[in-house]
Amino acid sequence: MSQNKAKIPAVLLALLIAVVLSLGSISTTKAASFLYPNLKTIPPADLRLDYTLVNGESHYVLRFSNTSWNAGEGRLELRGETVSDSRTKVYQRIYDSLGGFTEVLVGDFVFHPSHNHWHFEDYADYELWTRTEYDKWISSGRNNGQAQKRGSKTTFCIMDNAKIQNLPGSPSSPQYTQCGQTLQGMSIGWGDTYMYTLPDQWIDLGTSPLPSGSYVLRSVVDPKNLILESENNDPSREGAPANEAVTYFTYKAGKLRISK
Repeated sequence: MSQNKAKIPAVLLALLIAVVLSLGSISTTKAASFLYPNLKTIPPADLRLDYTLVNGESHYVLRFSNTSWNAGEGRLELRGETVSDSRTKVYQRIYDSLGGFTEVLVGDFVFHPSHNHWHFEDYADYELWTRTEYDKWISSGRNNGQAQKRGSKTTFCIMDNAKIQNLPGSPSSPQYTQCGQTLQGMSIGWGDTYMYTLPDQWIDLGTSPLPSGSYVLRSVVDPKNLILESENNDPSREGAPANEAVTYFTYKAGKLRISK
């Protein structure tokens, strides 16, 4: 009897060890979370007045450089699927924290003849306001007021031009470098700059010069909210107020000056 009693605790201990080891071998499955881009605009720079031919007629234009960039936790990746010679459907690929992804139809690529490459439609919006109308619009909750002029160029090739900010997940070198029909995008922390020297990188003022006064140049990236930047259209990340930037300037006696 004494020998049997001595064996029972040993058996129980062996069973206990087996249970502990089996529990330790069970891995906890974590739910994947999507890593969205977060598009921002840097205030337009390099403002200058110029003139150029528009449909064979000399027009005054306001040239400027514009930069949009990705401040999010995930890359912006756009993949094209050709439908015809003139249309390419674009899907945004959204990656998750476990390496998976989902795709959502967000628009079209179109060929831009002046730049000789493919652009994503409705990527940006440019507006020129008088300072009085802009302040009125803002104070009314963006309900009352109207831009004086709008830019005609709303399509962009989206790529990594320069690193704007070193964020978690930012690559050390550009990953999206082509204006192709099948793949465009913007890495975490990287931006895409359109210089004032490029064709159509302006607001057309018409055949009359800009009158003296105080103005606001407004730039909005993704004005139609085509690109997904959050799980549930978070207003702090999506929509014009979150995606815009403005530059204040005055024009008097033939001189353009940046103001506040």
